[in-house]
Amino acid sequence: MTSDLNQRAFDRTSNEELHWNLPAETAMPSGKAVEILEFLRWYARERLDSRRMDERRSIDLGVVPEFADAGLLGLQVPRRYQGQELSYRDTFRIMEQLAAIDCNLFVMTAVQNAVGIPPIMQHASDRVKADVLPLLAQGKSLTTSAASEPGMGSNLRAMTTCATRNRDGSYTINGTKRWISLGAASHYLNVFTRLCDEHGEQLGYAGFVVDTTTPGFTAGPELLTLGLKAVPQNILTFKDMRVPADWMLGAEGEGITAANAAFMLARLVLAAGSVGAMKRSLEVAARYATRRTVATGLLVDNGRTQQVLTEAVAATQAVETLLDHLTFQLDMGEQPPELLYFVAKIIASEEMFTVVDRSLQMLGARGFLDTNIVGPFFRDYRLFRIFEGATEAITVYVGKMIHRNPAGFGEIVHAFPASRQVTDLVDEAASFTALRAVTEQEQHILYNVLGDLLCWSVMAALTSSTATRSEMHAYTAQWCEHKLRQRLTEARRDVGLELPSVSTLLSHIAGYEETIGDVDQRRPDEEHCVDPLLMR
Repeated sequence: MTSDLNQRAFDRTSNEELHWNLPAETAMPSGKAVEILEFLRWYARERLDSRRMDERRSIDLGVVPEFADAGLLGLQVPRRYQGQELSYRDTFRIMEQLAAIDCNLFVMTAVQNAVGIPPIMQHASDRVKADVLPLLAQGKSLTTSAASEPGMGSNLRAMTTCATRNRDGSYTINGTKRWISLGAASHYLNVFTRLCDEHGEQLGYAGFVVDTTTPGFTAGPELLTLGLKAVPQNILTFKDMRVPADWMLGAEGEGITAANAAFMLARLVLAAGSVGAMKRSLEVAARYATRRTVATGLLVDNGRTQQVLTEAVAATQAVETLLDHLTFQLDMGEQPPELLYFVAKIIASEEMFTVVDRSLQMLGARGFLDTNIVGPFFRDYRLFRIFEGATEAITVYVGKMIHRNPAGFGEIVHAFPASRQVTDLVDEAASFTALRAVTEQEQHILYNVLGDLLCWSVMAALTSSTATRSEMHAYTAQWCEHKLRQRLTEARRDVGLELPSVSTLLSHIAGYEETIGDVDQRRPDEEHCVDPLLMR
């Protein structure tokens, strides 16, 4: 750690004068949440075999009924629909616990609760809610949302799947969706499309709840993923699939709003899962460090080891503090600024993967064994940096939104009563909103700079306001301030970068073939299709 970070990053006396009603991280979960948490810990100890699920590429048969019986498949569904009606705090605490146990179980439960159910709860008709939500909450059916396509990911406005309005008021859906978690396993599916009238005129975007037993729906092949092997990622095809008008999510043209009901909440759920993965990885790394003897003595007594662990704990606490703040607002009925959902997803997923990587590194050769805990985490949680918007894409999006509304930078960050030093750094970061790019490429870089600066300004300001809670909170505040200073240094460099032309760049990369040759593998893979002579 640099010397300026080891100094006090704030004036303790002045910081103690900041009275801000942030909830304590130790707020007790409800009785039902405690019951679910205890069930999950028992299940991890007595029933779970993560390696077997990985090898078989499927969730154990008992998971869905047992999770349903425990109430895990309808965490925030109202009780009148047979759900648990839990608070955001309880829900995120449960998701954190799941992620500390197994990424596959986390994603299955997160997809059901955060991606599949919210659009139905918030935008479906009363009849559809009454018909579908009890089935989902009781685990009699699974659900998910289908938005991503072969040619687009998180940019919903690039969808090509189309729903055409028919003369009788129903809609016909045609198109292909890709990367859909639980896509083939779900009975009910939220599908998001472009919307056209009977004459082919575009009317905006739409969302529909569809019953996957409806003719025209085909669950295509499962994609063979690097990690998260027990939760299938499917290709889904819709061919002349007819959907009744009252199964639309909201009104015509409100598809993006309905989709956001899923994807905004999912970003916070991913942040909660990131905290669980960080805590479990650090728990394992600390066990090893206290037992392993190296040339300098016990590994944990090595100064560099202590620094790595301390910085990883600071990252974990910083993410937890942000999630705690957002949870408090949501449970109070307040809606946080939309960009904070993106900030939480960006910071949580990036810092989580750094913590997992450093924990694996600390384990040495043991970390590289697939039978140990952190190795599978490394494979499985890598996806979090891509899920619900890749870090690079949504950082640029955040920067673009801030550039359009420069006042928004200060409105978001100055809501946190930070120390004087941090406030000065935030003001410097906000000054980048006044910059203007000449070329489109320079604009993309500027947007990335702004998005990154907003993320770390939020983290520095927020942790500064909680620094007096404990010695670790004080260190976390210093660490986040140091990160912001680093980002400012990088920002000054990045906005002045002169990149080579695209043709120069691609020509250079193409030249690699001269040294590595043509090594594309052409040997045929296994045949999995039924022989044509045996098919109907």
